[in-house]
Amino acid sequence: MKKLTFLFVVFAVAMMCAVLVAQQPPASGARGGGMRGMQVPPASGPMLDIANKLVDAINKQDTATLQKMLASDAVFLDEDGHAPPALNWIAKLTAGTPAKQIEISATHSQMWDDAGWVSFNYTLTETFQGQPKTVKGTASIVLRKPVDADWQIQLVHGALYQKVAGITQ
Repeated sequence: MKKLTFLFVVFAVAMMCAVLVAQQPPASGARGGGMRGMQVPPASGPMLDIANKLVDAINKQDTATLQKMLASDAVFLDEDGHAPPALNWIAKLTAGTPAKQIEISATHSQMWDDAGWVSFNYTLTETFQGQPKTVKGTASIVLRKPVDADWQIQLVHGALYQKVAGITQ
């Protein structure tokens, strides 16, 4: 009986040590999941410029600039995965008085020769039924650069932050 108790205690201590080691952050100091623990690069260059141009156009209700930024076959995916026409996305962002105001933060991007992506957190403030309303979320945008043309938005995904059981996602 003493041997069985001893083996059980040794096994329990070994399991606790394994759990504690598994909970330690990676030695590299990288945080979060991601691709093999790699950090997502901050937005820079043309991808950051496009995000800022998008914000400026929304804040000025500049429909023409937003339409010019879209590829002819662009797709918009909302927070539920629906795919309404991308032009509807522009119409909603530029409609209303006063103009909606958007601010972005936590920008990230990556770029290749003729493609790239940019993502950011956003805070969108609008007037709804005479009262200010603020919506927060995350947007991810995939772009391509046709030969001899400006960068074009190919895909936009917008996700709203929601409170679920008191937890903001």
